[in-house]
Amino acid sequence: MSTDKPAKMKLWLRIVLAGSLGLNLAVAGLAVGAVLRFRDDGGPKAGPPFGAMMFRELDRETRQSLRQKAGGDHGNFHDRRRAEGEAILTLLRADPFEADALSGFIQEQASSGHDFQMSVQQAWVAQVGAMSVDERISYADELQQRMQRPHGSKRHRD
Repeated sequence: MSTDKPAKMKLWLRIVLAGSLGLNLAVAGLAVGAVLRFRDDGGPKAGPPFGAMMFRELDRETRQSLRQKAGGDHGNFHDRRRAEGEAILTLLRADPFEADALSGFIQEQASSGHDFQMSVQQAWVAQVGAMSVDERISYADELQQRMQRPHGSKRHRD
């Protein structure tokens, strides 16, 4: 019987092997994550939100008019959103903090958003109401096709 001990692995070799194992696990994790995230499970894809579809279906002049109306005193919708964001930041940084002022501002935004949605709905219903039966049926078929497309497939009706 031999009393020789097996040779001990060198420290640098153990570090290299541990690093290699860690790197392999990281790459495997990225691969599995990518497969899970981007897999095509064959199920139906969500179409665009119907409110956005309604807005896109309106003619260019109506959309522009609704955007200008939603812009209020700021000239356009995007300037208004930017100004609202700045106002929220100012309210959050205020010392002393006024929760009621922030809550009131958010309520104003919600009310304004609701008013905009109602304007879009009314304009869309008026547009659909002016269609003949055949136009409406054809339009419904077209909308159904669009609802089945993945979100991001945009088509404007002008």
